[in-house]
This record gives sequence, structure tokens and C-alpha cells, in this order.
Amino acid sequence: MPVPLLLTNPRAGLGKRQLAFRGERFVLGSGPLPDLSRFSLLVLAGGDGTLQRTLTEALEQSPASTLPPIAVLPAGRTNMSAADLNHHRRFTQCAKALEAMVDGTLPPATARPLIRVDQVDGHKYGWFFGLGAVSAGIARWSGTRSGSQLGTTIRTAWYSAKGLLAPSEPQEVRWNGETRQVFAMLATSLDRLLFGCRPYWGDGEGMHNTWVFAEARGRVRRSLRLLRGDASLERLPGYSSGNRTNLEFELDGPYTIDGELFDNRGPLRLSLSEPLRWLAL
Repeated sequence: MPVPLLLTNPRAGLGKRQLAFRGERFVLGSGPLPDLSRFSLLVLAGGDGTLQRTLTEALEQSPASTLPPIAVLPAGRTNMSAADLNHHRRFTQCAKALEAMVDGTLPPATARPLIRVDQVDGHKYGWFFGLGAVSAGIARWSGTRSGSQLGTTIRTAWYSAKGLLAPSEPQEVRWNGETRQVFAMLATSLDRLLFGCRPYWGDGEGMHNTWVFAEARGRVRRSLRLLRGDASLERLPGYSSGNRTNLEFELDGPYTIDGELFDNRGPLRLSLSEPLRWLAL
């Protein structure tokens, strides 16, 4: 009989919450992941950082095509990925949807890729990549996290916006044969980010990416237009957005993937992974 697997992170915001689950359980961080291909369903209970670390390990172990469908329980302090994937936002609602799913027939899965980030010493997978004000915002609140999910989400959004709007030193990126000063950059395969904002535009599907360069003026008064993905910004100096299958540039300094900070020296390549199958809770 097919068996589902629950992967839990006890260090996540709601990681210790009790959950009725008919299947096997595995505590993340207790050792190498089991052979995931032998399960009928993977359930990840954690936040954005938990997804980034677990999916990176999973895809190092097995190709995406061999993994079962994945469902995400929003059990972290930030759950931007789960909010975009699921029908429900609250942990209790998603847990009820999961219980009904495990007891019945699994619904059709949706195929969606991750962002693969290749650097000199390896690669990582996640939903959201950020530079400049985005990674600076993560760094500001990482040492003073609120105890609640909502509080941390608000704080993350506030510090990221503050870094984008306030005068600050841009981050140097070598891109397309030239050196550019970047205030903020993001790349994601999510449709919606924190609080449902969509700060990117462009035709077609792929890796959504937006750049705000040093020459961009009026960032404060245009901030709401940016968060709404107003395509008219494309006509202004310093704003660029679109959909791509890959991006290559060089960076000396920090970047973030799904709320986790990393340091880099040298070239980076962003691409779309092979699609994984996702079930909405």
C-alpha cells in the first residue's frame, strides 16, 4: 500500500505542533533523508527556509521526475511559498485539507519548477532569490525575529521595503559584460510574494525577475507601482523586468534564497529546475 511521508522541522515556528498523520514521519536534521522515491506523497512541515534546505538535499539525492507529489504545511515563521502554493493560509486549515487528502484519493498535481542557483562551490534550490535591498532586509531582521508568523512576515516586508526606499549603497553586479550598481533584484518562480504582491511584469512564463538599478529615480513614490508589477515602469530609466529561463552574472557579496542568507565570490547562474509535482492544501 502506498505510504505518505511527513518531514518536520522542530526548529520552525510551528514545528512542534501536534499533527494527526497516517504515514511515516521523519525529523529534518536527524540524519540523511530517506529514499523519497518509495513514498506516495511528501509533506513538508516548515517555513521557506525549511523548503530551501530540504528540497536542495532531495534533488541532490534523486531527480525531480522520481519524487512523489509534494504538499507544504505552513509551519515556519515565514511561509511565502506555502501561501502561493496552497488554497488555505492557516496551518489548521491546511492540516485539515491534508488529512482529507491522505484519507482519500490524491487530487491532480500541478507541475512547477524551482529556481536553481549554481555557484562555484555547488548549487541550491528554492522559490525566491534576492539581491541588494532584499538580502539587506533579511540581514536586518534575522537577529531579532518576532515570535509570531505574522510579526515576522511584517518585519521581513518592512525591512526589505526600507532598504529599497531609503538611501543606501547599491550592490555591484557584473552582468551582460558590464558592471551595474543594483539597488534591488529578485528572481522567483512564485506567482505571488509577501501579502500577495507581484513586483514583476513581462509576457510569457518562466523565471520572473526584476531589477532596480542605481539610476532609478523616484523609488519612494513609485514603490506601490513596483509592488503591483506596473509594466509602465519599464519605460523609466533603472527599472527592468521580464521572464527568463536563466540568468548569469557575477557577484561578490550576500544574496538570499527563501529567506536564508548566503555569501558568494564569483559567477552565479540562475535557472529553472525540472518541474516538481505539487498538491495544494
